[in-house]
Amino acid sequence: MNELNYKKRFHLFKDMKFLHRMILIYLIGGIIPLLVMSIYTNMQTRKMMIKLTEETQAEELSVFSSSIRESMTVLDNVARLLCSNDEILKLTTRKYKNKTQFYSDYRKANTVMEDYINFYEQDISSINLFLDNPTIDTYDLNRINNLSYFKQSVRTQTWYKETVDCVDEGYWYFGATSGDNEKDQTMQISRAVRDDDDDVVGIVVIQIQYDKVTLNEQRQDTAILYDDYYWISGNCSSLDYPFLKEEIQKINKSRVTKQISYGVEEYLISYERLQMDGSDDYYSVVSVQNYQDIMAEVNQISMQAFIPEIIGMIVSALLIFAFAASYSNRMFQLRVQMHHVAQGEYDEVERIEGNDEIGELYTELEQMMQDIRLLMSNVVDEQVQKEKLHTKQKEVEFKMLASQINPHFLYNTLETIRMKAVVNHQPEIVELVKMLAKTMRYNIQVTDRLVTLKEELQMVEYYLKIQEYRFGDRITSELTIDSDVDMKARILPLTLQPFVENAFVHGLEEKACDARLVIHVYKKKDDIFIEIRDNGKGMDYYELGHLRKIMKDEQGDDNHIGVRNVNQRIRLLFGGEYGVEVDSEKNVGTKVVIHIPYQTEIDQNV
Repeated sequence: MNELNYKKRFHLFKDMKFLHRMILIYLIGGIIPLLVMSIYTNMQTRKMMIKLTEETQAEELSVFSSSIRESMTVLDNVARLLCSNDEILKLTTRKYKNKTQFYSDYRKANTVMEDYINFYEQDISSINLFLDNPTIDTYDLNRINNLSYFKQSVRTQTWYKETVDCVDEGYWYFGATSGDNEKDQTMQISRAVRDDDDDVVGIVVIQIQYDKVTLNEQRQDTAILYDDYYWISGNCSSLDYPFLKEEIQKINKSRVTKQISYGVEEYLISYERLQMDGSDDYYSVVSVQNYQDIMAEVNQISMQAFIPEIIGMIVSALLIFAFAASYSNRMFQLRVQMHHVAQGEYDEVERIEGNDEIGELYTELEQMMQDIRLLMSNVVDEQVQKEKLHTKQKEVEFKMLASQINPHFLYNTLETIRMKAVVNHQPEIVELVKMLAKTMRYNIQVTDRLVTLKEELQMVEYYLKIQEYRFGDRITSELTIDSDVDMKARILPLTLQPFVENAFVHGLEEKACDARLVIHVYKKKDDIFIEIRDNGKGMDYYELGHLRKIMKDEQGDDNHIGVRNVNQRIRLLFGGEYGVEVDSEKNVGTKVVIHIPYQTEIDQNV
């Protein structure tokens, strides 16, 4: 039963049209994996964004807290320095006899305080000095903004009592920036000024810059609390988060980020405690963000990322459908043309354009149709072609026989001359005829096989020796082979001889003296280079350009057929990156560089 169901499903797939198959493949191979990956990626992105939001909130709170902590450190140090400053001590302890003396000391002390304010203008808002010096006129103190007298109302305040009780340290609290004004309250430190008897003779009060504790620029709801209880500043109200004080009082760490639940909602809280060394009191900075707001932002970003994917899938589906419909239509057209061919209706066949598989199949169909139409005429012509081929074969055999007779006669004649020279004791003629015979035999016996570099260079050496006998001291030649060149490397036969002959015929014969030909064989990486250089008459710009053009053309001037054939044979056999390069300068000389790959396969055909 299972096997039967499997066969039915298999046949169902076989019976599907191409268009339906393409849509099914797109769904299975494209849409479903893309949806799975999109959902998985979206989930991972949401997790990552939530984690990033938590880290960002904690980092922003840490940066804000660090800024306040730095300012608190500055205020603490300045308060300590002012309490021990000579000008401040003089103002608080000196017994003044007149106003002139008092104002002179005040200006000096005020200069010290103003210098600190100007230097730390980003941290210090103001510096106030409370005095307990009875020799200073109260009327004069009331006229000065940053000096105040220890009134009874001041002595009864908590910050005054706490400051007096603090020894060698300041007291941090939250209050107005100047005097008793309740407006623009901010964080401040007070420190007692003591005389030599350790009696309190004054109090220095330094207020932190109000901008430091304003939270309007914070993105999250942020608040500053005093001892985790007193709500002293925030860009939100304590009524917005009635649970906040209770929750942060449970925290026993100086810095933490955690998730809490209140009712049916969840919140992300970042907390950091600010406490100066030696102080029991502290400030705490806390930021709160509703998880629902976080998820709304995450969902919005996820949706923005998901919309292009949906658009991409829709566009892909439309393109797949259009492609499948076009391909299905072309297959239908091919089937119609095949039906015409099968019925012998060759005139009804319409051409199908294109280079795809359908176009290739139609090309084969067209070729088959032409073969069928020409079948009868080919059968008639076959016998005629056989007779013509037989005739041509006989002609080739006759020419081959003739070409064998002439070389044999020439070899026999040269051998007769060489033996005659031996009998007459003429060794130069013996050597010259011997090299000429070997050179001619090498040229005539060229086959479709590569030869070794050693064989090719041997024939060049024979040719150079023959030319030495001819020209004597007028032309000198030199053959140099680098030690790293493998003489068993394979090369096309008759590669060098056309260029060496051209060097003599077109370059060196006309020189009366000091003519020179140098052949240098060297290896670079895995390639072999053969450089042929002469100091003959050379070629001008136009002659060189004409030669280079001929070497690239398949059909060209018969005067350079040997050079052109060598270049084209090398490029056809080894590839377009190999070949012959020619460079020449009029009345200076010509240089030919033959570039071939290094290979040793002895069975490589030309």
